Amino acid sequence: MPTVRAIPDAEATPEVRQMFAQLKEQLGDVPLPMRAMANHPAYLKMVLGKMQTVMGSEVLDQKTKLAVAFAVSVLNNCEMCITQYGNQLHEAGFTDEQIVEIAAVIDLVGSMNHFNNGMLIKPGK
Repeated sequence: MPTVRAIPDAEATPEVRQMFAQLKEQLGDVPLPMRAMANHPAYLKMVLGKMQTVMGSEVLDQKTKLAVAFAVSVLNNCEMCITQYGNQLHEAGFTDEQIVEIAAVIDLVGSMNHFNNGMLIKPGK
């Protein structure tokens, strides 16, 4: 059970209703985290702006951004995000083999990070 209540459409303030409408237009629905953030409308607004800035930028292609988002979600052990981004990877055309390779890169780099930290190996030494 979430720590805070998810704001339903019927209880949303006019400002939050507008943000919910934007999310429904872009995503088809309002994700549960956004409904939880709606308890603090200014914070929800800031997060939506950040999402638009980062995910709307064309510096990196969307497939790369999804792969990074999936990797970060795995590292942070966020079950909801792993599920969401895993589904989006499939929708974007990633094969199961490619998704497993992303997990393999996470495994490799993560284990190397732990080894280097445990051995106190520093850059240039």
